[in-house]
Amino acid sequence: MTPALRMIAALAVLLSPVAVHAQTYRTYGSEAFFTVDWQAGERRGRPVVSGHVLNTYGIAAQYVRVLVESLDAAGQVTATTVGYVSGDVLPGGRVYFEVPVARAAPAYRVLVLSWDWKGGQSRVPAAHGRG
Repeated sequence: MTPALRMIAALAVLLSPVAVHAQTYRTYGSEAFFTVDWQAGERRGRPVVSGHVLNTYGIAAQYVRVLVESLDAAGQVTATTVGYVSGDVLPGGRVYFEVPVARAAPAYRVLVLSWDWKGGQSRVPAAHGRG
């Protein structure tokens, strides 16, 4: 194959259309420490997902982030949005969150994405993975 043909073949591969899927990422293990209740709604005519994070663990959590995954009718992730819980979530405590989403979706999945234990402990004990 001549260099010119190699170049044309390489360009054809690079310029070929490919399917791109929404990127998903999750933190596993947060369910051991938190429960999330939520509902989809609107605020000032714009879609939001709001709810509460409940700390079921014995240490206060701070800098809690919530991941909202927008799902299509088939349950596939079409968008992800990260929101923040305002303030600390004390042991046994429940704190409100509200996350604006770009557009309303048929369904959502909501989970705690990350947090820090108050007082300098790591995010998740080593046996549970990263939180």
